[in-house]
Amino acid sequence: MDDGTEVGKSDHRFRAVAAARAATAALAAMDVGAVVTGSLARGSFGPHSDIDLLVTSCPRHLKYAIEGIVEDILGGMSFDLIYLDELPPWKTARFADGAVHASELR
Repeated sequence: MDDGTEVGKSDHRFRAVAAARAATAALAAMDVGAVVTGSLARGSFGPHSDIDLLVTSCPRHLKYAIEGIVEDILGGMSFDLIYLDELPPWKTARFADGAVHASELR
């Protein structure tokens, strides 16, 4: 559990990276493209941060099942799903710039 110390913060980030990797791998196995964006991708992930996943491609029949799948994999960690195809053009760069594949997280 995150106790607010540097070790707790590091452990929280470590668990978030592992969870993001597991979630994106499971989604990829279902032909869903997802990358990590937000504070985890930028390296500014903190004790109160959530995991932000940008869904870049998705079979239509899975679109509304993804949230439950990710929720189960993340096991209670807070997250946001952002669907690239639902973003207005003026917001696309904000979420896509700096997004990384979960395997690139350190």
